[in-house]
Amino acid sequence: MDTKSLMNEMGGAFAVTWLVFGVTTAGADGLGVSGLGLATLGGMFAMGIAWMAFNGAHILPPVTWMNIMTSDMSDQDMWMNNGLKLVMQIVGAAVALVLMAEVLEVEGMVDYATAYPDGQDAWAFDAMSVAGLVAAGAVLGHINSKVDNDWAMPIAVMAMAGLVNFESAADMASMVMNDTGDAMAVALPWLLDGAFVGAGAFVGGWIDENL
Repeated sequence: MDTKSLMNEMGGAFAVTWLVFGVTTAGADGLGVSGLGLATLGGMFAMGIAWMAFNGAHILPPVTWMNIMTSDMSDQDMWMNNGLKLVMQIVGAAVALVLMAEVLEVEGMVDYATAYPDGQDAWAFDAMSVAGLVAAGAVLGHINSKVDNDWAMPIAVMAMAGLVNFESAADMASMVMNDTGDAMAVALPWLLDGAFVGAGAFVGGWIDENL
């Protein structure tokens, strides 16, 4: 993988974390977020523009996992390239969080302990949740491979924002930077949720090819 591809991945993750995911803030109505949110029209437009601006970047971990699971699994270069993409997504998110915390001084921003006073819930296996992730991966994979339109994936991501954790790279960056005890609770969704979405994309592609 060349340096430009890595920079595109980091830049895309930076932009999306800053504009879409945001940081936790405290206001009169309680805790909220400063970003647009993926499940909004603004977030959908921002996501689409980011994919167009940072050409070739996956930006979201589940998208990287879909690429992994639908590629040649025996290709060591593929694993290396996509592994670096996953790392650069965390780095880009971390840079965005530092910028928002130290430079922009987002009004009402709270620290990790305030946002998660009891820590984050540990990841637990749930058959229906896993089935939902696999189904989401099948749909996302089909859209990604069959629909030749730059806005198809942003719309699909917006529609599935409540089902798939697309923000896992930003969660990982926040956890690493805050040296919390929630490592397993954050790292497992980043790893396993993406893998289940990727598995869904693989199954969906296999079904499409064999029908």
